[in-house]
Amino acid sequence: MPRFSDTEKEMIKEKLLREGERLFVAHGVKKVTVDDLVQAAGIAKGSFYAFYTNKEHLYMDIIEQCQMKLWQELDDFLADHKDLRPQELTKRSFGRMLEGVKEYPILVKTDSAVMSYLQRKLPQDVLDAHGFEDSKALVKLQEYGVRFAYELPVVAKALQALYVAIAYLQQEEADHAVVVNLLLDSLIEQIVR
Repeated sequence: MPRFSDTEKEMIKEKLLREGERLFVAHGVKKVTVDDLVQAAGIAKGSFYAFYTNKEHLYMDIIEQCQMKLWQELDDFLADHKDLRPQELTKRSFGRMLEGVKEYPILVKTDSAVMSYLQRKLPQDVLDAHGFEDSKALVKLQEYGVRFAYELPVVAKALQALYVAIAYLQQEEADHAVVVNLLLDSLIEQIVR
């Protein structure tokens, strides 16, 4: 296994994240190879495996970085709208996050087929860590007085399913805003006390 200084590790990881996102957005996770990634990042193949078990793990890391930016935006949104009733705050927060996803092309491309592919290719611990990240947004809502009718992992899974459904709807040519609102309203009615 290659040995790197902390500075080298940071630089290599940043290159992998940046070039990985660029390649995945342009070609999709299935078509990009580890060889493509190491060539774009200018590193040896062994160096790649010092950071990631496979390309899908890198893809998930990129998604999580985008999510972290969304969580920061959620913090700002919640601070500005803390006086709303819990259901309205939850609906607007989720709506804002769904809009925010559009700012990140890799998240837009992460549809149900990609998620299914990632679930087949990634180790369970990586998938579990991703689910934990989704729960962070729910914890933020709880800090602003939102109480959920179910445990956070259940709510996180429901939201993941909603995201996949919305990603599917966005592929349709018809206006899907009415359906998205219906799904969001129905879900919030069930999960928020």
